[in-house]
Amino acid sequence: MDISFFIELVKEYGYFSMFVFNWLLLFGLPIPNEVAAAFSGVLTEISYFKPVYAFLSAYLGLVTSNTFAYFIGRSLGHRLLNRLNKTPLNGPISRFSAFLEKNGEWAIAFSFFLPGIRWAMPYVVGANRFPFMRYLMFAYTAGFVWMFIYFNIGRMFPYAYQTILEHLQGFLVLVSVLIVAAALLRYLYSAKFTKK
Repeated sequence: MDISFFIELVKEYGYFSMFVFNWLLLFGLPIPNEVAAAFSGVLTEISYFKPVYAFLSAYLGLVTSNTFAYFIGRSLGHRLLNRLNKTPLNGPISRFSAFLEKNGEWAIAFSFFLPGIRWAMPYVVGANRFPFMRYLMFAYTAGFVWMFIYFNIGRMFPYAYQTILEHLQGFLVLVSVLIVAAALLRYLYSAKFTKK
Protein backbone atom coordinates (compact mmCIF):
# COMPACT_ATOMS: atom_id res chain seq x y z
CA MET A 1 0.00 0.00 0.00
CA ASP A 2 1.40 3.38 -1.00
CA ILE A 3 1.18 5.68 2.02
CA SER A 4 2.94 8.70 0.49
CA PHE A 5 -0.45 10.44 0.07
CA PHE A 6 -1.10 10.05 3.81
CA ILE A 7 2.38 11.30 4.67
CA GLU A 8 1.71 14.45 2.65
CA LEU A 9 -1.61 14.98 4.44
CA VAL A 10 0.05 14.55 7.82
CA LYS A 11 2.76 17.06 6.88
CA GLU A 12 0.05 19.52 5.91
CA TYR A 13 -2.49 18.96 8.73
CA GLY A 14 -0.49 17.31 11.52
CA TYR A 15 -2.28 15.65 14.42
CA PHE A 16 -5.69 16.51 13.01
CA SER A 17 -5.03 14.22 10.02
CA MET A 18 -4.34 11.30 12.42
CA PHE A 19 -7.72 11.96 14.02
CA VAL A 20 -9.43 12.06 10.61
CA PHE A 21 -7.76 8.84 9.34
CA ASN A 22 -8.99 6.91 12.34
CA TRP A 23 -12.42 8.56 12.28
CA LEU A 24 -13.11 7.91 8.60
CA LEU A 25 -12.13 4.23 8.71
CA LEU A 26 -15.48 3.27 10.18
CA PHE A 27 -17.18 4.83 7.17
CA GLY A 28 -15.29 3.12 4.39
CA LEU A 29 -11.84 4.68 3.96
CA PRO A 30 -10.17 1.87 1.99
CA ILE A 31 -7.34 1.04 4.37
CA PRO A 32 -7.43 -1.36 7.32
CA ASN A 33 -7.93 0.18 10.78
CA GLU A 34 -4.74 -1.52 11.96
CA VAL A 35 -2.69 0.31 9.31
CA ALA A 36 -4.06 3.72 10.32
CA ALA A 37 -3.39 3.06 14.02
CA ALA A 38 0.14 1.76 13.37
CA PHE A 39 0.84 4.56 10.89
CA SER A 40 0.23 7.13 13.62
CA GLY A 41 2.87 5.34 15.68
CA VAL A 42 5.27 5.21 12.73
CA LEU A 43 5.01 8.97 12.31
CA THR A 44 6.29 9.52 15.85
CA GLU A 45 9.47 7.63 14.92
CA ILE A 46 10.17 9.04 11.46
CA SER A 47 9.14 12.66 12.05
CA TYR A 48 8.70 15.30 14.71
CA PHE A 49 5.32 14.17 16.12
CA LYS A 50 5.07 13.61 19.87
CA PRO A 51 3.87 10.08 20.79
CA VAL A 52 1.32 11.21 23.40
CA TYR A 53 -0.38 13.71 21.08
CA ALA A 54 -0.29 11.33 18.12
CA PHE A 55 -1.80 8.53 20.20
CA LEU A 56 -4.53 10.78 21.61
CA SER A 57 -5.38 12.10 18.14
CA ALA A 58 -5.69 8.59 16.69
CA TYR A 59 -7.58 7.25 19.72
CA LEU A 60 -10.06 10.13 19.72
CA GLY A 61 -10.68 9.54 16.01
CA LEU A 62 -11.42 5.88 16.71
CA VAL A 63 -13.78 6.38 19.66
CA THR A 64 -15.68 9.33 18.19
CA SER A 65 -16.34 7.36 14.99
CA ASN A 66 -17.56 4.42 17.07
CA THR A 67 -19.82 6.69 19.08
CA PHE A 68 -21.18 8.23 15.89
CA ALA A 69 -21.86 4.75 14.44
CA TYR A 70 -23.61 3.74 17.68
CA PHE A 71 -25.99 6.71 17.34
CA ILE A 72 -26.61 5.97 13.66
CA GLY A 73 -27.59 2.44 14.68
CA ARG A 74 -29.67 3.73 17.56
CA SER A 75 -31.59 6.28 15.49
CA LEU A 76 -32.02 4.34 12.22
CA GLY A 77 -31.32 0.70 13.03
CA HIS A 78 -34.39 0.03 15.18
CA ARG A 79 -36.66 0.73 12.17
CA LEU A 80 -34.84 -1.94 10.22
CA LEU A 81 -35.04 -4.32 13.20
CA ASN A 82 -38.80 -3.69 13.52
CA ARG A 83 -39.30 -4.59 9.86
CA LEU A 84 -37.13 -7.69 10.17
CA ASN A 85 -39.06 -8.79 13.27
CA LYS A 86 -42.12 -9.21 11.01
CA THR A 87 -40.25 -11.75 8.89
CA PRO A 88 -38.97 -15.28 9.59
CA LEU A 89 -35.81 -13.63 10.95
CA ASN A 90 -37.75 -12.70 14.09
CA GLY A 91 -36.38 -15.67 16.11
CA PRO A 92 -32.67 -15.11 15.41
CA ILE A 93 -33.00 -11.34 15.96
CA SER A 94 -34.64 -11.78 19.37
CA ARG A 95 -32.03 -14.38 20.39
CA PHE A 96 -29.22 -12.05 19.33
CA SER A 97 -30.81 -9.17 21.25
CA ALA A 98 -31.09 -11.37 24.35
CA PHE A 99 -27.45 -12.45 23.93
CA LEU A 100 -26.38 -8.82 23.58
CA GLU A 101 -28.34 -7.88 26.71
CA LYS A 102 -26.75 -10.72 28.69
CA ASN A 103 -23.16 -10.70 27.35
CA GLY A 104 -23.02 -7.48 25.39
CA GLU A 105 -20.19 -5.78 27.23
CA TRP A 106 -17.72 -8.58 26.49
CA ALA A 107 -18.97 -8.91 22.89
CA ILE A 108 -18.37 -5.18 22.42
CA ALA A 109 -14.88 -5.35 23.92
CA PHE A 110 -13.87 -8.48 21.99
CA SER A 111 -15.20 -7.10 18.69
CA PHE A 112 -12.41 -4.50 18.54
CA PHE A 113 -9.91 -7.29 17.92
CA LEU A 114 -11.85 -8.92 15.05
CA PRO A 115 -11.69 -7.31 11.59
CA GLY A 116 -15.12 -6.86 10.02
CA ILE A 117 -16.93 -7.45 13.29
CA ARG A 118 -15.27 -4.30 14.68
CA TRP A 119 -16.84 -2.30 11.87
CA ALA A 120 -20.39 -3.62 12.36
CA MET A 121 -20.61 -3.82 16.16
CA PRO A 122 -21.40 -0.16 16.99
CA TYR A 123 -24.30 -0.11 14.49
CA VAL A 124 -25.73 -3.39 15.81
CA VAL A 125 -25.31 -2.36 19.44
CA GLY A 126 -27.01 0.98 18.78
CA ALA A 127 -29.85 -0.65 16.85
CA ASN A 128 -30.47 -2.98 19.81
CA ARG A 129 -30.73 0.04 22.13
CA PHE A 130 -27.88 -1.17 24.28
CA PRO A 131 -27.42 1.33 27.16
CA PHE A 132 -25.07 4.09 26.02
CA MET A 133 -23.01 4.42 29.21
CA ARG A 134 -22.35 0.66 29.31
CA TYR A 135 -21.38 0.80 25.65
CA LEU A 136 -18.97 3.68 26.33
CA MET A 137 -17.29 1.95 29.23
CA PHE A 138 -16.46 -1.23 27.33
CA ALA A 139 -15.96 0.23 23.84
CA TYR A 140 -13.66 3.03 24.96
CA THR A 141 -11.58 0.71 27.16
CA ALA A 142 -11.23 -1.95 24.46
CA GLY A 143 -10.53 0.78 21.89
CA PHE A 144 -7.76 2.15 24.08
CA VAL A 145 -6.10 -1.28 24.40
CA TRP A 146 -6.51 -1.98 20.68
CA MET A 147 -5.08 1.43 19.70
CA PHE A 148 -2.21 1.07 22.19
CA ILE A 149 -1.18 -2.29 20.67
CA TYR A 150 -1.22 -1.18 17.03
CA PHE A 151 0.18 2.28 17.71
CA ASN A 152 3.17 0.68 19.43
CA ILE A 153 3.66 -1.87 16.66
CA GLY A 154 4.11 1.15 14.39
CA ARG A 155 6.55 2.75 16.81
CA MET A 156 8.63 -0.39 17.39
CA PHE A 157 8.78 -1.44 13.74
CA PRO A 158 8.45 1.74 11.66
CA TYR A 159 9.87 0.15 8.52
CA ALA A 160 8.37 -3.33 8.85
CA TYR A 161 4.96 -2.64 10.38
CA GLN A 162 3.04 -3.30 7.15
CA THR A 163 4.44 -6.83 6.83
CA ILE A 164 3.71 -7.53 10.50
CA LEU A 165 0.15 -6.22 10.16
CA GLU A 166 -0.52 -8.29 7.03
CA HIS A 167 0.33 -11.50 8.89
CA LEU A 168 -1.52 -10.43 12.03
CA GLN A 169 -4.59 -9.35 10.09
CA GLY A 170 -4.70 -12.68 8.23
CA PHE A 171 -4.68 -14.47 11.59
CA LEU A 172 -7.41 -12.21 13.01
CA VAL A 173 -9.62 -12.71 9.94
CA LEU A 174 -9.26 -16.47 10.39
CA VAL A 175 -10.24 -16.14 14.07
CA SER A 176 -13.26 -14.01 13.07
CA VAL A 177 -14.39 -16.62 10.53
CA LEU A 178 -14.00 -19.41 13.10
CA ILE A 179 -16.01 -17.48 15.71
CA VAL A 180 -18.83 -16.74 13.25
CA ALA A 181 -18.82 -20.39 12.07
CA ALA A 182 -18.94 -21.67 15.67
CA ALA A 183 -21.82 -19.31 16.51
CA LEU A 184 -23.70 -20.40 13.39
CA LEU A 185 -23.16 -24.10 14.15
CA ARG A 186 -24.29 -23.58 17.74
CA TYR A 187 -27.39 -21.78 16.52
CA LEU A 188 -28.22 -24.53 14.00
CA TYR A 189 -27.61 -27.22 16.61
CA SER A 190 -29.84 -25.55 19.20
CA ALA A 191 -32.53 -24.84 16.57
CA LYS A 192 -32.52 -28.52 15.59
CA PHE A 193 -33.07 -29.64 19.18
CA THR A 194 -35.74 -27.01 19.90
CA LYS A 195 -37.83 -28.35 17.03
CA LYS A 196 -37.76 -31.89 18.48
